[in-house]
Amino acid sequence: MEKKNKITLILTVIICLLPMILGAVLYNKLPEQMPVHFNIKNEPDNYAPKAFALFGIPVIMAIVQAICILFTSKKTSKLNDNEKPRIIKIMEWFIPILTVFVYIIMVEVPLGSTVYVGKSVCLILGILFMIIGNYMPKMSYEIGKTMIHPYPKDEKSFRRMLKIMGCSFMVLGIVFLVMIIFV
Repeated sequence: MEKKNKITLILTVIICLLPMILGAVLYNKLPEQMPVHFNIKNEPDNYAPKAFALFGIPVIMAIVQAICILFTSKKTSKLNDNEKPRIIKIMEWFIPILTVFVYIIMVEVPLGSTVYVGKSVCLILGILFMIIGNYMPKMSYEIGKTMIHPYPKDEKSFRRMLKIMGCSFMVLGIVFLVMIIFV
């Protein structure tokens, strides 16, 4: 693994684990059962023990992040940093940002905050899908051959596939952002 990938791995795993400090500070103020899932009416419908919610979930997300970084660094090991698709660089930071975002919501709700979970999730998914949709068509054919299996036979079909996928992601992002009005 390259030094740049090691630094990204260490930083992103630390960011995934960082919210545990907030959990430790607020531990005595939080209920024994923490809400970890919400229904469409913004009501908690699934709970987890406080210790697992505050400390287990960030550890699980850090492990998932490490696996994702290790996998993508193996797939892109032959590319230098300038050749690495921007979409990969963005995805390397998605899990840590999502972990912090979800953790704050998970802690705020039991403390009496009126966070609209559905709107928050639609916002972050809408933004993510639009970012992915924007960068997907810009991937080069040579890089795509190393990352997408089975890859299309020729560059023309590869470009068409990326354009359709990019447009689909953009439309889904817009749908998620519009859903904020209705959720």
